[in-house]
Amino acid sequence: MLLILALVLIALAPKFKNTVRDRVEAALSAHFASAILVSDFQVALFPRAHVTIRGLVMRHRGRTDIPPLVEVREISIYAKPLDLLLHQPRITSVQLFGLQIHTPPRQHGAAPIDSATDKDLAKKYPVIIDELLADETLLVTLPADPNLPSREFAIHHLSLRNVSFDRPAAFHAMLTNPLPVGEIESTGEFGPWQADEPSLTPVDAHFTFENVDMSTLKGLKGTLSSKGQFKGPLDYLNVDGQTDMPDFSLRTTSQPVALHTDFRAIVDGTNGDTILQNVFARFLRTTLAVSGKVVDENRDVKGRTILLEAYSNDARVEDLLRLAVKSDEPLMTGTARLHTKINIPEGNGDLVDRLSLDGEFGVGGAQFTRPEVQNKIDTLSRKGQGQPKEMSIDNVVSELKGNFQVNNGIVSFSKLSFSVTGAHLELSGTYSIDTGDVDFHGKLMLQAKLSQTTTGVKSFFLKAVDPFFKGQNAGTVLPIKITGTKGNVAFGLDRGKDSKKDQPVPPNDSL
Repeated sequence: MLLILALVLIALAPKFKNTVRDRVEAALSAHFASAILVSDFQVALFPRAHVTIRGLVMRHRGRTDIPPLVEVREISIYAKPLDLLLHQPRITSVQLFGLQIHTPPRQHGAAPIDSATDKDLAKKYPVIIDELLADETLLVTLPADPNLPSREFAIHHLSLRNVSFDRPAAFHAMLTNPLPVGEIESTGEFGPWQADEPSLTPVDAHFTFENVDMSTLKGLKGTLSSKGQFKGPLDYLNVDGQTDMPDFSLRTTSQPVALHTDFRAIVDGTNGDTILQNVFARFLRTTLAVSGKVVDENRDVKGRTILLEAYSNDARVEDLLRLAVKSDEPLMTGTARLHTKINIPEGNGDLVDRLSLDGEFGVGGAQFTRPEVQNKIDTLSRKGQGQPKEMSIDNVVSELKGNFQVNNGIVSFSKLSFSVTGAHLELSGTYSIDTGDVDFHGKLMLQAKLSQTTTGVKSFFLKAVDPFFKGQNAGTVLPIKITGTKGNVAFGLDRGKDSKKDQPVPPNDSL
């Protein structure tokens, strides 16, 4: 009987080959809404059915203005011979070599998907593939604007099981993210494929993102790991997840911190645009609430623009300073309130240099960590209250608030005020993140008269100049400046253009 069956199959081999080729090409054409081109098609029946397709090219809707939807160097299909002629053919395995997928952008104003498309295909071509393997695949997402660059993802491993036209297929994928560089592993369900609009193909999966080298983004340091899940059509994926970086830092700092985030976002998988709905970033004793977007705004520049807004009402100033300033010990401690808009434009330059901030902050109950600095603050409070020798006035807490902008590595402060009991300081000026150069100008207001800030002979002679520095509500108002570099800051009277030439100058040690 087996010999007779073998002879029959051999006799029917040419017809068998044509039938298989016709059914394969028709199914691919209908399923992917594409024009099909094949350079070679071979069928072998023994010892098992083996279909080899070489040079497969599929053009979505026959379009030649964009790269082919699918290109495959070679496809090997294995099945039991008679299974290919069944009403519902069953294929044991499919292996694809040299697979490239170019996902076309969704066309604006396109007609809605006919939900019956895949059901109709399943009736007409009810094929089932037990396993599909496609290692070393290149996935390219094409932007809607042809002037924008495409995004490439190298998929090292891709497997799908129980592939059919009318149901999702279970998948496992491993790929390299281009920037920041890291390995992504994902498992879940993909499909069924939406032939009319590939970007609407649904996916439901979990992911891990491991060993991410953040230094591939210039200006950052650390290794990131992330995990979560994503669900929805390819062009509107809802993503929930978390990230951990045990050693996060900016290039401007020397002390890394452990950074954890929980996030919820919407991602367009066809172009990478991301809307960050809720992000909570936690490090040390501080939590920041962040929202915003990561989008491709400048077609002429490689990369993506990051637009964020960050809030916190109970941050710790020492945490923020550790994150931003290169120092073994933070300058001060206290509770911080922060609100800032963050703009990092596209480009390959250093992230810190590209960073732009516009915000406001306030620090309550601040105390300085260096004894010599806190002693000067205590002295300022004593003099401001007119009690320069009252040593019980110490460990004075400070209040600090102001507006700030960061551009090109320079921090510009406005409406910057610093207060301790007996004294209030108002300043504006700049600080260089890289060089540490400080240049501030403003005024110092004391509750006491200038002569009350000291004792003895100095106090006697200063009484003569008290009227010249009297404030509107009595006390003292002095024009001051703070200049120098970080670690070598000079504090003194400002004799600039706004100072009166005939105004007396009090001795420096009276301040």
